[in-house]
Amino acid sequence: MAGTIGAVIGPQAWADDVSVNIDGIDDPLETNVRKSLSVAGEQDQSWSADHIRRLYRLAPNEIRQALQPYGYFNPEIDDRLKKPSGDSKTWQARFKIKPGPAVKITRLHIAVEGPGDQIDAVQQALKSTQLKKGQRLIQSRYSDTKSALYNAAYNAGYLDAKFSSSELRVNPKTNTAEIDLVLDTGERYYFGPVTFRQDLLQDKFVQRFVPFSPGQPYNAEKLIDLQLALSDTDYYSKIEIDAKHNKAVRAPAVDDWFYDLVYPPEDLLKSAGQLRVPVTVDAEPSKGQSYKISAGYGTDTGPRLGLGVKFRHINKYGHQFRTDLRISQVQRTLQSSYDIPIEDVAHDKLSLTASISNTEYGDITSTMYGVGAIRDTGWSLGRQRAYIKLEQEYYDLGDGNQRSTLLYPGYNITLQKADDLLFTHKGVSLSFDVHGGSDKLLSTTNFVQADFNGHLVVPVTSDVRLVMRSEIGAIGTDDFHDVPPSQRFFAGGARSVRGYSYQSISPTNSDNEDIGGRYLATGSIEGDWFFYKKFGVAAFFDAGDVANSIGNLDFKRGVGIGFRWGSPVGMVRLDVAHPLDDPNSNYSIHFSLGPDL
Repeated sequence: MAGTIGAVIGPQAWADDVSVNIDGIDDPLETNVRKSLSVAGEQDQSWSADHIRRLYRLAPNEIRQALQPYGYFNPEIDDRLKKPSGDSKTWQARFKIKPGPAVKITRLHIAVEGPGDQIDAVQQALKSTQLKKGQRLIQSRYSDTKSALYNAAYNAGYLDAKFSSSELRVNPKTNTAEIDLVLDTGERYYFGPVTFRQDLLQDKFVQRFVPFSPGQPYNAEKLIDLQLALSDTDYYSKIEIDAKHNKAVRAPAVDDWFYDLVYPPEDLLKSAGQLRVPVTVDAEPSKGQSYKISAGYGTDTGPRLGLGVKFRHINKYGHQFRTDLRISQVQRTLQSSYDIPIEDVAHDKLSLTASISNTEYGDITSTMYGVGAIRDTGWSLGRQRAYIKLEQEYYDLGDGNQRSTLLYPGYNITLQKADDLLFTHKGVSLSFDVHGGSDKLLSTTNFVQADFNGHLVVPVTSDVRLVMRSEIGAIGTDDFHDVPPSQRFFAGGARSVRGYSYQSISPTNSDNEDIGGRYLATGSIEGDWFFYKKFGVAAFFDAGDVANSIGNLDFKRGVGIGFRWGSPVGMVRLDVAHPLDDPNSNYSIHFSLGPDL
């Protein structure tokens, strides 16, 4: 029973706030009660004494309603309101609550009727309910069970599913509850034909984006997949999909002569009589060209500028052409690619490429011309690329101008999984690349290069993480002198061994110029603490080396601290690093921007 609400008599006054104290119950009951109390609500401005008393008088009923979802319908409430004293302007509201006896479920009837009652998802929803006879009534479990049953049926294609019985009866006098929950699945719906209303691309081509076939059970998520797949291509600026089940058409009977003009003969028996929902896709073409410009800065590259153009609508088979120009202090590149969708046209492509670049590798400047073909396809955890390239490179290693011609096939596979690619708290990325050429097949030297790169982000607490990375590479060749700079390994810099300048860890020539090496091994471990939202500090240890023989690897070490900010475009990193193995340098500053993986 509720306690007496104390009367507070006095002149009209204004209070700064109300302090509410709740005793006798724990979470989640206490949290729900506090949220329900009007007198405990947030104040935009000071309340008058009369207003506080009005809100206080509502409290007993609000408390009862807040406890009912957890199965308590007969609480005992002792409440008191104390006006401010002295110079204080804070009212004191105190509620001592005994929740009373819990309501128990004495009758429980949950069932599914109709043709979809044996569907695996529906049966799983039945088995996973937390409603049990004899247990305390928690109303959210009733709602969860109801939603799980309906969603399981609807997602399996039973679009007319409805509850023929949906009753939760509570008797507060006896503290008992009875539940009747019966779902009638109704008839199952299936996908019908998909019609595209557009003339940009060949209909046979756009049909390859459809992730379902006529005759498969209707699933709204498949329609979302279709819309996302079409939107990601940038062929269209607007996609609208109409697939209302009230437009469903029943498939012809087995003896209908018209049937085999509409559906494949092998579907004759299994599809007869199905309710098929026709799908109509309205697609508006995007602009024929898109342009992009980018700019940035990093201590490894200096200022960067990027310009690009993409021709989206080359022909009716989805072919596209793009050209990109990238300029920085260490690299100037012009690259073009002609992209042809293949296999899974939403994600896979064959790219024919051509490029011209002028790049600084260590202390060596290289000019390279190249053409190639890349087959880029997906696998369950990432991407895989098979490629072949023809490159001609001009450079000087310190003993005169040289020219290299390489024709080499290669294979690259990547794995990437993260909770958030831009602000990663837990994730992993792995990359492995191997390629090689032969002097018997147009190349000026025999070589094979393999490179493994790995990144791992491990959560320690909600705001602390460990970031680890490693790279291992090797070149097999009978004459390393003929391997051009673009194929050699270098280390040092913001994403390698901090404390050392970009690509400064390398074997040198007689002029003490860094010219790259045959073997690479680097590693890093970093601890990040985000003390405020996405702002954090870091401490790290890096080590690595590049050498022409495994026995000559002598790891250069660097330690330091840094600042982190999870920006909308990736992690911003500002590091101060001290090289432990370079007596000529006290510290280096590194700045970089981009994802952790």
